[in-house]
Amino acid sequence: MASYFLFWIIQLPLLLIPPTRLRYLFMVKIVAAPITAVATLGWIVHKAGGGGAIFSLPETVHGSTKAYLWLSSMSAVTGSWATLACNIPDFSRYARSSRGQYVQLPFLPAIFTACGVLGIVTTSASKVVYGEFLWNPLDIIEHWLGSPGGRAAAFFAALAWYIAQVGTNITANSISAANDLTVMFPRYVNIKRGCIIAAIIGGWVIVPWKILSSAETFLAFMGGYAVFLAPMAGIIASDYWIVKKKNVDVPALYNPRGRYRYYGGINWRAAIAFLLAAGPNLPGLAYSINSDSSISEGAKNLYTFDWLYGFVCSIFVYTVLSLVFPDKESLVPDTIFGLDEVEDFGAMSSEIDEKEYARRGSTGNPKGFGNINGLDTLGATRGSVDSTGKRLSVTSRRGSRV
Repeated sequence: MASYFLFWIIQLPLLLIPPTRLRYLFMVKIVAAPITAVATLGWIVHKAGGGGAIFSLPETVHGSTKAYLWLSSMSAVTGSWATLACNIPDFSRYARSSRGQYVQLPFLPAIFTACGVLGIVTTSASKVVYGEFLWNPLDIIEHWLGSPGGRAAAFFAALAWYIAQVGTNITANSISAANDLTVMFPRYVNIKRGCIIAAIIGGWVIVPWKILSSAETFLAFMGGYAVFLAPMAGIIASDYWIVKKKNVDVPALYNPRGRYRYYGGINWRAAIAFLLAAGPNLPGLAYSINSDSSISEGAKNLYTFDWLYGFVCSIFVYTVLSLVFPDKESLVPDTIFGLDEVEDFGAMSSEIDEKEYARRGSTGNPKGFGNINGLDTLGATRGSVDSTGKRLSVTSRRGSRV
């Protein structure tokens, strides 16, 4: 626990630094973590005389049991993608252009697959060397402390994993949570306060050391929060690609009384889609936490592909409800960027020069870490008025006033 506290207290100041200023830390992470993973794999495979017998073990289950176990493993893996599916804009906003997503698209699956293969082979070989499957690299490092050379290797390997974990906490955990908190409580929480809250809740309240106590609890946790994140991702995808057809009123996204307020601040279509997608998986989630609970076999089997069910079901339900009961006020024929001083925006290139955007746009530098303070200065949207009662206008993609 003392080591964990040191880890937490050392990383806390780094969470308060804008990610754009930690570029060199992420560069070190990109280099150090893969080298350490490959070096550990090479060493333990050489020590074991091969990759172990995990790929040649005979099947112990067949039929539907095998299929549901495969689906359960898939849900555990996609659970780690569920966070990225919901918060990838927190990172893609720093891209130089919208084409950055096409670089991420092929590389993310390739990298995740490579990491999975490295972990599987290393775990298999650890059974030959140490007599048990060691899925956590820190458990393997612990066995190196018996000699001076082993201790040196353990130090550098642990340092690499420390940097990798801190980088992950900053990007995937801290910044995303802080962004959500600032939207929920803009009067009380800013990015830095949100990072501190995320560090306390993620570092202590959810007791992460219990989650990592075994491979079973870790996989159960990864599959568990996909129950809630999969419907969110499905609703977001359906709303943007199918319902709104990629046409969004950008300033209205930051206007609490704009066109996206819906009814009392709630989009009932999204609420119903979320409940129908997440609700049926709750019994299975409860069973994964407490196996003594009694649920039907159908509920257990449904939970094995909780992410797939939640994602597909939420897309279907939200799309149908939005087509049958459309909210016409939230639909716009063209994207509205809020550049109301640009008269002929449709003649401009879709890629705006960043310096020009920062000079003309009402949000300041779109890549700035601190532009959260400028949300209240954004122009209002159709149907909104300023403090004097005068209706405000913005300019759409084709240059028409709305």
